[in-house]
Amino acid sequence: QREEKVVQDLIDAVSLAVVIIVCAVPEGLPLMISLVLMQNTSKMLDHNVLVRKAEGIETAGSLNILFSDKTGTITKGELEVVDFFTADGTSISANELRHHGKVKGLLDLAIGKNTQAMFDVYHKVIGGNATDQALLKFIGEETFCMLDGNDGCKVSAHQGFNSSNKFSQARIESIGKTFYKGAPERLLAKATKYLDGDGQIKEIDQKALNQKIDSLAAKAMRVAFGYSEKELVKNQINDDLVIIGLVAIRDDVRPSAKDAIRQVQEAGIQVVMITGDRLETAVAIAKDAGLLKNESDRALSSAQLNQMSDEEVKAILPQIRVIARALPTDKSRMVRLCQEMNLVVGMTGDGVNDSPALKRADVGFAMGSGTEAAKEAGEIVILDDNFKSIKDAILYGRTIYHNILKFCKFQLVINVTAVVVSAIAPFFGVEEPLKVTHLLFVNLVMDGLGAIMLGNEPALEKYMDEKPRRRDESIISKQMMGQILTMGLWLTVVSFVYLKAPFFKNLFENEEQHLTGYFVLFIVSALFNGFNVRDDGAEIFKGLDLNPGFLKVFFAIILVQAVIVNAGLIPFVVFDWIGEMFSCVPFGIKGWIAAILLAVTMIPVDLIRKAIVNKKH
Repeated sequence: QREEKVVQDLIDAVSLAVVIIVCAVPEGLPLMISLVLMQNTSKMLDHNVLVRKAEGIETAGSLNILFSDKTGTITKGELEVVDFFTADGTSISANELRHHGKVKGLLDLAIGKNTQAMFDVYHKVIGGNATDQALLKFIGEETFCMLDGNDGCKVSAHQGFNSSNKFSQARIESIGKTFYKGAPERLLAKATKYLDGDGQIKEIDQKALNQKIDSLAAKAMRVAFGYSEKELVKNQINDDLVIIGLVAIRDDVRPSAKDAIRQVQEAGIQVVMITGDRLETAVAIAKDAGLLKNESDRALSSAQLNQMSDEEVKAILPQIRVIARALPTDKSRMVRLCQEMNLVVGMTGDGVNDSPALKRADVGFAMGSGTEAAKEAGEIVILDDNFKSIKDAILYGRTIYHNILKFCKFQLVINVTAVVVSAIAPFFGVEEPLKVTHLLFVNLVMDGLGAIMLGNEPALEKYMDEKPRRRDESIISKQMMGQILTMGLWLTVVSFVYLKAPFFKNLFENEEQHLTGYFVLFIVSALFNGFNVRDDGAEIFKGLDLNPGFLKVFFAIILVQAVIVNAGLIPFVVFDWIGEMFSCVPFGIKGWIAAILLAVTMIPVDLIRKAIVNKKH
């Protein structure tokens, strides 16, 4: 009969343990992921990242290759003057220009009185084209308003820019000058003289000027300014034209995007800029952004790409950094080829035509300024269109993955121990060291409350130093399995030392108190193991101020357990019922101290394990 009872106890224990594993792990992980996403949503919104589909943000941390738009994402999305130079090739900065009175005065008139743009009441530039707006911002609102309010500078005749003339002109009769603004090749074809920085008229040195223009050829478009003493003649540039100077205008790279691109590349993610610009302009932007660094890096146009077969593109794919004159079909093709190579691919887009590529990509990053169709197709919306926000989305994706791993380690250590202890305890003469209600409480601690403890762990920049994970990579690595088995084994040893050693038995008045103490030991050991899983090294207490919920839940669970254990001492009927339900009875302070001290050993044992493992690596 005794043997039959032991066998039956073993069957019951193993069955209960299987129920724990079956219920806790599959149900606990989705709950954990939901809680992690919920807790990080507000943080990601602070970084201008809106997660539309939950799986998108975690997948973002696994990207191997990212195709990014240029305009507004890598660049600022607006034209601006990046250089002013005289016709001898001498650059003058915006701050220095104020010291060149004659040149600045004539330049202000050539821009401010020869434009379709203006400042509105909100101090923003409106009207005209993007070039007009960039030039008006260059001279500034104060200068524009001063010119606009000067009755002595009224325009008596004007001809706007058109594509055939490639210049505009304005006559100011009161000062006897006609001002020109237009393409350098049109103005320079007529001019033989220019103003130097001191305002002196000199003969143009075509060689020096051409060298300067050639250096800017791929990086920016140019606009030239000049004046004539003669009357305005429609569709014609007067032959006494004097060049005031030239400006280089471009959509410059965002400083934050350049740094973000570097961090994403260091994270092992290949970044490819995909743009509708011509190849020369795209190459210049890519060099400034840090995408083109080595001679092996490739920049292709859509036409070149379409001349290649799929296999040829796959062969050079690791070297591709720029795709210029890109079509929406190029985006879809690149996503397909990358996925055929088993790469996790991210794609940005803002237009209706980008929707197929966004939907097909593993992670579609829709731009906040884009169409609703693009946002519906993408998993993540980048509200400010900035590449830096894409980098932040990748960081949070990796953070969420790490927090899921922490949760798995936290949960599986205690589950492994529960299975082993429940299975072999009857052979050591201990019947039901953990009751059914104890295991249900453990499950509660491991799932919901454990997710709250670990789901809000802070995003660490060191996650960006890791290489992307493979698609087929197991969530449980060898190192993770080593931690689970080691700490599970240690807690099993501690459990049986506590349950069988006379020293610990003598701290309690009876067996019921002794087993209640084990319930406390089991739960508190799990909580201390929560510190262990926070870091793969020794910094297990670092950053607790960034996750205040960890300690709140930690002490809340201990407080609730103290109430459960001491329910019999509380003078309310309901607490008597709680004590009976959990099969718990109050015990003395010595028992609490012993249980907590044994539980604390979880930390030094794991630190020793980490030191040994990290030393090997």
